[in-house]
Amino acid sequence: MGARVRTIDLGRADLTGRAPTFDDPVLARLASWGGSALGLAVLLDRARAGSTADAPLVLAAGEAVRAGLPTAARAALLARAPLTGRFAEGHVGGELGARLAAVADALVLEGRTELPGAVLVIGADGAPYLIGRPELSGLAPAATAAALERELGPCAVLTIGPAGERGLSFASLASGHAPPSFVGRGGMGAVLGGLGLKALCLCARPAALEPDARLVERLRRSPRLAARAAGGTLELFPAFAARGELAPELGQALAAEAHERAHAGGDHARHGCRGCPTPCGWVFLRSDGVRQGARFGASHALGVALGLETLDDALFLLGQCDELGVDAKEVGAILALTCRAQELGRLSGEPVRGRRAALARRVHELVHDERTPGRAGAAALAAELGLAHEFPSVRGQAVRAEADLAALLGQCVSSGGADPMRSFPFLVQTAGVDELARLLAPLPLPTGALDATAPAGKGRLVFWHENLVAAVDMSGFCAFSAAGLLADGLVELDELAGWILPDALRAPEDDAWRARRPGERLLAAGANLVLGRRELDRRWGAGSGDDDRPDFAREALERPGMLDEYRALRGRGPDGGPSAEARARWGTPGVLELGLGTLAADGRRAEAALPRERRAPGRVLLRLAGPPAERRELELVLPLALDECLRAACAADPALTARLYAGGRLVPAVWRAGRRLAGADPVSAGDELDLVVAIGGG
Repeated sequence: MGARVRTIDLGRADLTGRAPTFDDPVLARLASWGGSALGLAVLLDRARAGSTADAPLVLAAGEAVRAGLPTAARAALLARAPLTGRFAEGHVGGELGARLAAVADALVLEGRTELPGAVLVIGADGAPYLIGRPELSGLAPAATAAALERELGPCAVLTIGPAGERGLSFASLASGHAPPSFVGRGGMGAVLGGLGLKALCLCARPAALEPDARLVERLRRSPRLAARAAGGTLELFPAFAARGELAPELGQALAAEAHERAHAGGDHARHGCRGCPTPCGWVFLRSDGVRQGARFGASHALGVALGLETLDDALFLLGQCDELGVDAKEVGAILALTCRAQELGRLSGEPVRGRRAALARRVHELVHDERTPGRAGAAALAAELGLAHEFPSVRGQAVRAEADLAALLGQCVSSGGADPMRSFPFLVQTAGVDELARLLAPLPLPTGALDATAPAGKGRLVFWHENLVAAVDMSGFCAFSAAGLLADGLVELDELAGWILPDALRAPEDDAWRARRPGERLLAAGANLVLGRRELDRRWGAGSGDDDRPDFAREALERPGMLDEYRALRGRGPDGGPSAEARARWGTPGVLELGLGTLAADGRRAEAALPRERRAPGRVLLRLAGPPAERRELELVLPLALDECLRAACAADPALTARLYAGGRLVPAVWRAGRRLAGADPVSAGDELDLVVAIGGG
């Protein structure tokens, strides 16, 4: 069956829903995979036709969404980001994807309507029409969505706030209202506003869920997905503390406050994707009585970095961002720069670091006062203030400072925008050495690959993870669900692929694709999408040289095993652009083997040896991230291998066994002084060990 694509030209009032055709066989192949691959093919086809200034906004739903697979509820949004001028891809849950999938595989929105307060409605039968609602202008996204649902009945609403109406380059999009889910780093809210739309409403009834009992059972058994559901993604605060990027006491305190505030809001405060047995969306009760949805990334950007040490303060600032419809992470970076510049005397005004009310006023001014510094984004402000050398940004967009070299590289080379999960090598911080080596094969896992501070193998780890997440996102399946299942060893890659592959890859007609195992097809599809994204950026005029080697990270990226290894596997030349061989293999599974021959064949992993010191009684402190958070002090004869140490703890307290082991396999990642330990690593007297069950990248 061909792709169901509706192209709607708002400028010509052409709402007939024309479908594109693809003359290029590579683009036709990508389009046949559906979801974000279909959206990418549309944008590439437009760019090749010479259209660069007014690239459309594409909404797409993958085949797993249309099939009603549990946790497959993600709608993909693809556009040229106003903030960076580059390709950006975002994903949002709720009912948007399921209602879209009921009537189309993709919507392509272009042109501009001049109808005041324009709302594009896709009716229950799939027919589009415009209505004018000028009274919605200036409203917050949640209020807009609620008003439209009252008028139109059950529907999925994608809307903008005042920032999107004003064309702010870091305006975001909101889906739903109870609470809204925000998406669109890079300014997708400005893209919808540029179309003249206040909102898009999808009224089609979503198809019924088709739960696969085996998949649901695996999802329920995942300790990491259970921890995510129990922590609402804010379990990452203790995880950051374990990695040495946050004080241990502060990490645990923030996680404990999150748990307390979420439960103060009642059990109904949890929500998740359709059919998900471990919902991870939490709503928190602020001290002013307002209910606020939040996730780790935004809470981190608006809290600790601004001198605010309570979650309540971060939730208050996040509420300001949500009402205005602005990207909280970009706003957090702008505010942090403002604080730094004031401290250096480079920006006038009363210092605002650590002052919640003053920071909230700055957020409001960013949207409503054109004289406010930072309206062009954090990277532009850093350059203006002479702080670009110490400010973490990549290709014009703020990113999170990361001590983990794999995470740092992932952000710098990410082809889909700077959203952490799009590029984050999550298995590096969760899976064991043996599991990771099995998943990466035939890529060898070198000694030191799991050491966050060592460059060894980081290029191949980022390459593999970016391929995987690009393909998972294409299907509409939740990337965090995939991460939990793989990290906990509950599925092999081939089995996961068997659930989520689109029909064109499940039973491919092409011999080269058919000869590959399902997991290889999944990874190869992702690698092809990454190559296509970079081709699109090139068409849009992006440089191909040092744009993925920003000043703040240049020294780390130049270490062997980092950017050099990633570029080799992507088939990129010295200037960063795709090689002739990469172009020749585009559209084939052969993109997985680009640069494979340049990797060291040594896949051996050094076994840690216990120190030759004499064993003696000593104490070891275990910090178990919650909830509930616990501290256990052990009296042992040391040194011992980590696994022996933990099994001794379980022998002393059998209740610990269920928290530490599943099927005889160690569940938590164990960190000591910011370094991750393996089972054979020695533990000595006085060691403090952090045990974390979390999925990174939120």
